[in-house]
Amino acid sequence: MYLTDYREKSLKDIITQLEPGLFKKVTGLSIKDFELLVSLDVFNSALMNDAVYKFKRYEDASLEYVGINKHAGEDVGLYDTTISAEEYKKI
Repeated sequence: MYLTDYREKSLKDIITQLEPGLFKKVTGLSIKDFELLVSLDVFNSALMNDAVYKFKRYEDASLEYVGINKHAGEDVGLYDTTISAEEYKKI
């Protein structure tokens, strides 16, 4: 799902509202399937937020290394929440 450019949105919103077609194409799951998995607590929100945060930190470090900082100052979407650019830098 990181093929999307909606960095400031939560991954959950990207899947269910902004890029449902991409989600279906990448996973083979419908939004209804995803929502069922969420309702069954298949996804631990705290762990998913942490994983998305760590991925974005690694991605940012790689991009900044080559001189790209496309999303400077924007909010950062995690799995089911977003954090401000300031919070993102502090963590």
